Amino acid sequence: MNIKPKETFENRAIYQNKVEENHCPNCDEPLIFGLKDNYHEFSIGLSTVLQLLLVAEKQGYVPKLPSEWIVQVLNEFYMVKRE
Repeated sequence: MNIKPKETFENRAIYQNKVEENHCPNCDEPLIFGLKDNYHEFSIGLSTVLQLLLVAEKQGYVPKLPSEWIVQVLNEFYMVKRE
């Protein structure tokens, strides 16, 4: 499928009220969110959501996050990944 940039931005994903804890010991994501766009149902991991939040912060779309919060989230996320 060859999607043009305009079509990409018009094909927004919506949250499907699906959240799954990932119990896979070899997987990197502790939490997975279900999404749907005009053509697909798919998932996005917590680490991607957090990366996108930091991008939004850097671009000024969300208030600056406290450094302590970022450190706490990273510690919690990586603690889950290591277990």
